[in-house]
Amino acid sequence: MAFLMSRSLLEKKILEETKNLSIETLKEILDFIRFKKLKARGKGPFEKEIRNELTDLGESSLIHLEEEFFDYKKCYPREQ
Repeated sequence: MAFLMSRSLLEKKILEETKNLSIETLKEILDFIRFKKLKARGKGPFEKEIRNELTDLGESSLIHLEEEFFDYKKCYPREQ
């Protein structure tokens, strides 16, 4: 059975756990929070929101993203 916590205790624990994390890790956490909010509203990310998010990415995140999608079209061709 999962341990139940109040909202304020959860918020406090989240803040404690994020202390001393790198800026890049904090940005990833913020991205995840934004994604969860969009999902909760039942809306997928739209092109403008995606473009804004990509603009805000740091260099290491961009490198990671490029590595994730390297040769994507070859690996995952569209079926027609």
